[in-house]
Amino acid sequence: MEAINACPHHGFDTWLLVSYFYDGMSSSMKQLLETMCGGDFMSKNLEEAMDFLSYVAEVSRG
Repeated sequence: MEAINACPHHGFDTWLLVSYFYDGMSSSMKQLLETMCGGDFMSKNLEEAMDFLSYVAEVSRG
């Protein structure tokens, strides 16, 4: 979310940015993300997706 907030003038919808992020992942990373979130990540609403990505980022930092 920090990167999104750092450039608020870009004009892109947040869900579109999440979609670009997901589309840029490798197949194995997409599969891992789907497994971790318990289903189809892209079917989540924006709040659920952002909360989950924040959780993954926090866990990844240790």
